[in-house]
Amino acid sequence: MMRRNAAALALLLALAACQSTASEVGGLAAAAPLDYAVLVTGGAFLAADEPAFGTFHVPGAAPGSPEAVGGEAIAIEDVVGTLGSARVFRRIAIDPDAIRRHRIAAELARGGASATLTELLQRARDDGYDSVLVLEELQDGPIEEQGINGRWPVTFATWILLGVGMLIPDHTFESRATLRVTLRELQTGEALYDPVLEGGPVDLALTERTDVLGIITSIVVPPFWVGNDRENVQESVQQVTRRRLLLQLARSLKSESVRRRLRDHSAAGLSLVDGDAGPELVVDADESLSAVRLRAEPPLDGAVAERFANELLASLESEGGRFRYRARLPAAAAGHLIQVLVATIRGSVASATFEPGGGE
Repeated sequence: MMRRNAAALALLLALAACQSTASEVGGLAAAAPLDYAVLVTGGAFLAADEPAFGTFHVPGAAPGSPEAVGGEAIAIEDVVGTLGSARVFRRIAIDPDAIRRHRIAAELARGGASATLTELLQRARDDGYDSVLVLEELQDGPIEEQGINGRWPVTFATWILLGVGMLIPDHTFESRATLRVTLRELQTGEALYDPVLEGGPVDLALTERTDVLGIITSIVVPPFWVGNDRENVQESVQQVTRRRLLLQLARSLKSESVRRRLRDHSAAGLSLVDGDAGPELVVDADESLSAVRLRAEPPLDGAVAERFANELLASLESEGGRFRYRARLPAAAAGHLIQVLVATIRGSVASATFEPGGGE
């Protein structure tokens, strides 16, 4: 099969797209991350009932490949890599058990609770995470051709004057693929945030939607009249859709509305502020606290962590039915990734992860 990457111009377009993606992630990274340590599980696995030629599914693909039934259409490493580059969370890691990840996604896709996820929540709590991000279900969808778009006059003019109209995205296609993701609370497994991310429309230039023969044909025929090569269209739309879903996820998780939602849902609000003598932890809650635990990586001396917990509990101030606690973090915590867990008198638990001295 003749691929569009036989044309050098197509490579230039791909490089430009990568630069654009890097720029978008870089812009997100400039904002402060959410004060959470998050474990990512599940996966964007292709189901057996996917369309014959969906955005990601390729009939007859080699078993175990991303395009085959059961394959991971969007690698979980790419998800974590994008979220890490965008600095969405203070700490992020992949559930190392691939079998468990697949089982969780399958159980949630059938509806109802997942016993496997419930077990993972306990493990995540023990390992010092604040939340679990679950890639629940990839619904692959067909690629719908929308035809020639409004750029065709530019294509025609460029083709007549410069002979390079093949570079103008003059055809529109639409991916119907969707990815459902949930950010879950560790104590109950409740979904705190559950966006459904959509593929959407994709504009392709001739170099992205046809083969070498089509490019040769465009020498004598206006590019927007040259037919499409189905496999090249699928490959191009797939690449754009994969990148788009990853960026959508990073942008949505790092939005102010999600910050507020997580803060409002929490049993206690934990924040790190600059004090006269160094970073201070401030806790605001509707109920008084019964216990505090300070974890750090690498670990702090046990006596140091216990002294901080006692100081925080002793700092209680009550006003208008609200309870506020404030204590200076141990100097030894500087440069450490720390997790603070608090329990209220009624048994609710809240936690957050900070990096004192690590900047925003």
